[in-house]
Amino acid sequence: MVKEKLASFISDVLESCGEESVFLVDVREKGTSRMSRIEVLVDTDTGVSIATCMSVNRCLIDALEESEDLKSIVGDDYELTVSSPGIGEPISNVRQYIRHRGHLLRVQYMGRDDVMHEVSGRLLRAEVLGGAVPFIVLEPITKGKGKKGEHLEPVRLELSCIKRAVVEIEF
Repeated sequence: MVKEKLASFISDVLESCGEESVFLVDVREKGTSRMSRIEVLVDTDTGVSIATCMSVNRCLIDALEESEDLKSIVGDDYELTVSSPGIGEPISNVRQYIRHRGHLLRVQYMGRDDVMHEVSGRLLRAEVLGGAVPFIVLEPITKGKGKKGEHLEPVRLELSCIKRAVVEIEF
C-alpha cells in the first residue's frame, strides 16, 4: 500500500515538475522506523542524465516536504535517491522498450504451448503505446561455435506473454 501511494504521488509530481519526458520505472521503500530510504528509478525514451536525476530529486523533495499525507507515511527523517535503472535491472515499464530499441535483450516468455521460453535478440521494434495489442519484435541471436552468421527469423512477442526482459551488455 505504501509503495502504491508513493508511486502515484511521484508520477503526479513528475508530470508537473518540468521534466515532461521523464517517467517512473520503480519505487523502492526501505529503511527502519527511524529513517526511511526511498529509491526512485526514472527513465526517458532517450536515457537519463545526472542533471535530470538531480532536477527530479529536488522537485520530489519539495513536493514531499509540502505533503502532510506523504510525510505521515515516510516520516520526517528520510533519504531520497533518484537514479536510472542499472544494467541488469529487468524492464518494468513498457516505455523502457522504446528506449532500448536496437539493444540486445534476454526475454523470458510464456509460449502458446504454456511452456516458459527464453530468447536473446536485438530489439527491432516496440509497439507498446496506443496499439490494440502491445508487442515487441526481436531478431534472435545465436551463440556458440559455428553458429555465427546463422540467420533466424524475427520473433514477435506480445507484452502480456513476457515474464521478464533484461538488457544485455554488448562487448
